[in-house]
This record gives sequence, structure tokens and C-alpha cells, in this order.
Amino acid sequence: MLHASVIDISFIHYHQIKMVFGDIIGLHGIEHFSLDLVNPAGEMLFFSSTPQHAFEICSQGLAEYDGIICPEYYKNFEFYWWNEAILNKVHSEKIRKIREERLGLRYGFMLVRKWNDFYLIYSFATKKFDQNFQSHVINRINLFLQIGDYAYSNMRETYQLYCGNYESPVIEKFYTFQGGKPPDRYTENHSFTNELKNKIEPCSNERPDNIIIVDFNRKSHILS
Repeated sequence: MLHASVIDISFIHYHQIKMVFGDIIGLHGIEHFSLDLVNPAGEMLFFSSTPQHAFEICSQGLAEYDGIICPEYYKNFEFYWWNEAILNKVHSEKIRKIREERLGLRYGFMLVRKWNDFYLIYSFATKKFDQNFQSHVINRINLFLQIGDYAYSNMRETYQLYCGNYESPVIEKFYTFQGGKPPDRYTENHSFTNELKNKIEPCSNERPDNIIIVDFNRKSHILS
């Protein structure tokens, strides 16, 4: 389910997006970045460095056929390539032509966080014909996760304007890539239902190996 203003949001917040994402674009071959954010009710919106991307796909009625924003993928995979997320071959080819031929976006991929029952989806692409780009992504995947967390943390207050009664999560720790289904992550002050509390094991006082404390306000720490 897409937010009613999904096509307009990236244009409305163009200047803030340009300022925040300007720290990202150009790093490690990144030439497109988008935050695709889904609240607990399943409503999705985008903050994109390429607002024409959502505009072209949504205005042509292709969003429901776009595998990269389909729950079948983002709920089950912490990482996936755009070209692997296919729902319908005919419509997927139309979407591919918009991305590659009209917008010049290539080697796109998604990284997914699940925080407080929100899905924070980080979408990346390059415009270069670089056969090594995909290997670079795989070998530095935690760096791309850090970049995504940085962008979300800087856009969170703006995202909250569209969350209604839901409180958008604060990323308090950096979790390294795990693979498979996006792991459930929760902020310390998150309120659980009693039923859910019984299903969640209490946290150990020891810090797991895959947690790194990161100050998301320190630009140089994230983007180096």
C-alpha cells in the first residue's frame, strides 16, 4: 500500500533530500539512493535522490508490479538485487526500461532493516557500466548498511510527519549484515504487547558480536 502522496514527497522535500543524500551520492559508485519506508500498517513512501523514478513507475500504473517494493521480497530478504525481484515478466521489462534506458540506473540493490515493525529499505544504484560494482557491493555490504542508517537517521524527523499515530524508530545501534529474513530490531523504549513480550527472549548484558555502536551525527565516521 503506497502513501497517498508517494509521487510528490520527494519533490516536496527536494532540498533536504539533496542536502542529506548529497553526502552519499558519488561515494563508492552510488548515483541513486532512496529510502523506501514502510510503517506497521504497511503504508510505504519514498525519499529519493531520483524523484522521477517513483513518478515514472507510479504514474504509469506499474507500482503494483514492481518487485523491489513488494512485501514478498522486503519481508523475506535482507538483501536483494533489483533484477531478481520479478513479479510479472511483461511489466518487469517495462520497469527495467524506465530504470535503465530512461533514467540510466544500473546494478540496483536493496538492503532492509526491520525496526519496531517498520521496514526501512535502502535502495542503491549506479549509472556506470562497471562489472566490478556488484562485487564491490557484496564485499562492503556493511558499509552500505551504515550509509543507509545514516540517511534514515537524518531524514527521520521528516518521515515522522507522515507516520500518523506511529512513532518512527530511532536507530540506536549499528547491526552488521546477517542475511536471510530481515531480523527484528527494537529500540530500548519500544512497547510490546504482552503476547509479543512472551515470544521475545530477554537480551543478554553482553554485547553480541554483530552490534557496533555508531554515532550517526558524525558524518566522517559513516561516510569514510
